[in-house]
Amino acid sequence: MISFVSSLEGRRRTPLDVFAQAFRQSITAIENHRLRLEVPALRHLYEHRGSMPYHFNPEMFIQLGGTTEFTFPDQQFTLHPGEVCIVPKGMPHGEVARAGDGPFENIVVSYYNRMIDIHVAHEFAPGVPRADSVYLYSTDLFPDLVSYLDRICEFHHNNRNANTLAIRGLLLAELSLLLALVETPEPPLPPGTDTIALCQWLIQHNVQEEDLSVETLAAELQCSPNYLSKLFRKKVGERLVERINRLRVQHAIDALSRTRLSVKVIAAACGFSDANYFARVFRRATGRSPLQYRADAQRLAEAMGAPLQVVPPFHTGAPEPGEALLRSLGVARIPQRGALGGSPPNR
Repeated sequence: MISFVSSLEGRRRTPLDVFAQAFRQSITAIENHRLRLEVPALRHLYEHRGSMPYHFNPEMFIQLGGTTEFTFPDQQFTLHPGEVCIVPKGMPHGEVARAGDGPFENIVVSYYNRMIDIHVAHEFAPGVPRADSVYLYSTDLFPDLVSYLDRICEFHHNNRNANTLAIRGLLLAELSLLLALVETPEPPLPPGTDTIALCQWLIQHNVQEEDLSVETLAAELQCSPNYLSKLFRKKVGERLVERINRLRVQHAIDALSRTRLSVKVIAAACGFSDANYFARVFRRATGRSPLQYRADAQRLAEAMGAPLQVVPPFHTGAPEPGEALLRSLGVARIPQRGALGGSPPNR
């Protein structure tokens, strides 16, 4: 687990306390048949909708205070305190934060490249939610947690009444496992880990962006590209460019396996401006060309009776790397000091 923690001012609570309490209350509500669950209908997936981003894995929101006004391509609803929303993978969506009897506050659980991102969000500017604290977790249960949410989304709009018990069971399993995750004691982080942890968080959230590079990451972290590259390789054991390309290839494998989108569209959606360069990177990583990989995946899918889906082009709509990314973490800019010398930005 990696954390970028800013204090919850005046609340006398740690983020882990907030996570645990929210998960416990939701579990109790499920057991008492009182939990209200909102899931948008599975339409317009992976469509480019301007300022509405989407993600390659589902997200879960637990409303604690105020309300969240969710907008989707052809639907909308408001999430109230105690309610849970699951946003399906590929669903373009917008969020507006509103204060109610108390300030706006919710818990957001996201899944990025085998990392679970759990954070508390508050209203940063009128209507604008911001992550106040971010915790990243690595667990072997990642595929299970994602698959539970995927199934809930499918069941919610496919004979929901018949699937009520299955939905409750899957959501109970999801929340129980997340509760165990946040309550598991973790050893102290070694000095200097936060800089690299923040770098990895930035990569996770912007891996589909064409502009993502060693240079843009170094600019965000206010150090030289050379320094960041050396520090990342020393701490992680992998070159920064290799990490970025590896995560992009993972997204491409998912798209090639599940859709009939063109290789050019998939390359662009995964952050590669040059489809030929994407093909070379993909072959180095997998030993096959994108088309060969798709053919193999299609043969396997047909053998298992699960033909590929046909969906519109991918587009994340995520903002380009910039000041807003650090603000979303509650990280303040510090004066430029050249190479980062072991004193990371104030988190």
